[in-house]
Amino acid sequence: MNQVAITALLTLGLIIALMIYEMPFTYSNAYVATMELGDDPLIIAISDLHLESNRRDLGCIGNYLRSLGKDGIYLVINGGDLFDKAHGQVLSQNHIHELIHRLNLAGINGLREVIYVMAMYDHDPRVDHEEARYSINGVSVRVIRGVMKLVIGGRTFWFLHGDYVVKNGLIASLMNKLLNGSYDRLIRFILRAGRDDWVVIGHTHVPNINNGLRIANTGSWIDRFISSTNTAIMINGLGNVELISIKCNS
Repeated sequence: MNQVAITALLTLGLIIALMIYEMPFTYSNAYVATMELGDDPLIIAISDLHLESNRRDLGCIGNYLRSLGKDGIYLVINGGDLFDKAHGQVLSQNHIHELIHRLNLAGINGLREVIYVMAMYDHDPRVDHEEARYSINGVSVRVIRGVMKLVIGGRTFWFLHGDYVVKNGLIASLMNKLLNGSYDRLIRFILRAGRDDWVVIGHTHVPNINNGLRIANTGSWIDRFISSTNTAIMINGLGNVELISIKCNS
């Protein structure tokens, strides 16, 4: 075998190894937590807050929830990137306290629960179990490492950060942009989502609702790759999915 063929084979092997490394679904299984909600819930999903690098006043998120004047609100921190430098640390009450404090979540009467769906391979801390629960300053927080499958009135909504499918958010974004939404399609395929199911993700920092694929992306709250979008996904008790903007002063 000549030198050119050997080089080509080594290069191909390196590319395949990098692809496998960047796509954890090829070598691991994600935990799926199923929740069924009734009583006309209102879901607000945000992601990519990057609290340690993001010095903005994010209390506007809690203020927005207060302004809704509604019971049965669930705030989903969708797949994390909630932190920036905490990967490898063990999730603690200090992390949850930081979340509640920075988002001004204490004392919201209609807030039933905060559901933190962690990034699995990106910036977020680690947990020793698939789920953990906290109650701090009167705020109930459920932590899920993996995927949340939410059922509302017979409709199914999947929540995950997206790094389980492609680790690097920029690569995931380029896959969508250059390869006709291939990242979004791959996520639906990996989840085996039903035709009428919605999938809500973050990770790419690009807010979007694709009604054809039934994929919703929350956008981001920090200037990274693109400018912060201050966006969220709202899902009401009827199963309607909407991309909303939350007004912040800074």
